[in-house]
Amino acid sequence: MKNYKYAGFISYAHSDEAVAARLHRALETYSIPKALKSNISRDQLSPIFRDATELTVHHSLSETIQDAVQASRFLIVLCSPAAKISHWVNEEIQLFRSLHGEQSILCVLSEGTPETSFPPVLLEGGREPLAANLSGGKDSFKLGVTQLAASMMGVGLDTLIQRESKRRRRRLRLVGAFALMFSTCMGLIAFTAIEARNEAQDSRAQAEGLVEYMITDLKEKLEPLGKLEVLDSVGDKAVEYYDVQNRKQLSPESLLRQARSRHIIAQVAIKTQNEEKAEQEIQAAYALTQDVLTLNPHDTTSIYAHAQSEYWVGELNIMQEKHDKARAFWIRYDELAGQLYAIDPHNIEWVMEAGWGQNNLGAIARMLNEPETALPHFDHAIVYFDEILEIDTNNPSAMKEKSNALLGAAWAAGKLIDQKAAQKYLSENIQINETLLKQTPNDYNLKFDLIMAKTTAKRFDLAYDYNPIPELKELTLHDPKNVRWLHEYTYELSRVEP
Repeated sequence: MKNYKYAGFISYAHSDEAVAARLHRALETYSIPKALKSNISRDQLSPIFRDATELTVHHSLSETIQDAVQASRFLIVLCSPAAKISHWVNEEIQLFRSLHGEQSILCVLSEGTPETSFPPVLLEGGREPLAANLSGGKDSFKLGVTQLAASMMGVGLDTLIQRESKRRRRRLRLVGAFALMFSTCMGLIAFTAIEARNEAQDSRAQAEGLVEYMITDLKEKLEPLGKLEVLDSVGDKAVEYYDVQNRKQLSPESLLRQARSRHIIAQVAIKTQNEEKAEQEIQAAYALTQDVLTLNPHDTTSIYAHAQSEYWVGELNIMQEKHDKARAFWIRYDELAGQLYAIDPHNIEWVMEAGWGQNNLGAIARMLNEPETALPHFDHAIVYFDEILEIDTNNPSAMKEKSNALLGAAWAAGKLIDQKAAQKYLSENIQINETLLKQTPNDYNLKFDLIMAKTTAKRFDLAYDYNPIPELKELTLHDPKNVRWLHEYTYELSRVEP
């Protein structure tokens, strides 16, 4: 095995210095379970190279970086919106890949989502790297570090979790014995009780983090393939776990973790037309995030979480064809998104939320056949998504959402008898969707979006040569349970003259 000077090289944007320093310390001081020490050496986790502490004795930044990358066993990419647009982070990834290959690149999310935070180089060639998540508070950070340590030591995450749980149980037994011996000392008994409570909270946080990680990762893998029904059984097990929890005893972090998982389970239920399950999970998540927001009304994490709940309750009401009621929830979602944008208009994730808020209100106006109300909302949404694309030209999420807003704006313009504007909106929409599909040719949801754009263009311009039926048939054969795809296919067949 090759000898490396460094166990890992942390690549990060300058604005993420605090998180990088915290991660650096956590890895170098990570406690390897005693049962694993015979097979795992300390140098598998340390030393870690981070330029803020390693460059002071060097004169040439480029030479130092190249030497450190060459001498590092792993590259740890700290992903955030700032890292995504950092020239140097992308350069370090390219350099490491050229020297060591792909397998030793590890990703961690410090902020945002993979779409808003992964540096473009990570995604080259259709790559879809997994990432540990450090955001979301102390418990999430601890779980993320454990995931990263497991990868660096070459052991399964469950192995570390089990070893850690055993270690904690042993420690609790010792504390209990100590308390029994000195039961007359009330202060020591109080300390033992607090310590036991903290240990239980840590174990619960790790379990909850694993559940959320598993559900989120499966959804990201299955959704582009149109196979979300596979996630149902996993979701059922997660709900069983959550339903036995005493909500009053959970920390805000635990409440939000549970809400995020329930949101995902609800999304799957909506897409598979399981209305009862969707309503159950959405209402449960709404109650959780509302409690947290009441306690922390100015905290961005709490605002964001409850905004998602407002959105999904609105989506549920649309599913039940209660459009006016849905609009009330989506107005509140838009207001919360506006709060996030006002707090930090340079945060790409918050700009996306503001864009979604306007897009939703345009969509509900479209459902109610109110083009004069819908068009301003769609135009405002386009402005928000353009703000992101000015910073990150190829941001796939912003491109996709802009294409949706363009399609809605085209509908509204057509209804308002402005054919020229409608055709302009549609032309840009089709161009964006074709670009996105080239990047992810197996994304069936994106194929459907492009079909709808071209179909709409043909309805505005009869000279536009396009027949959607063969492509819609391909989609319905791929996923016969997708009601929307089947509806559009049936509708187009009914338009064909016998």
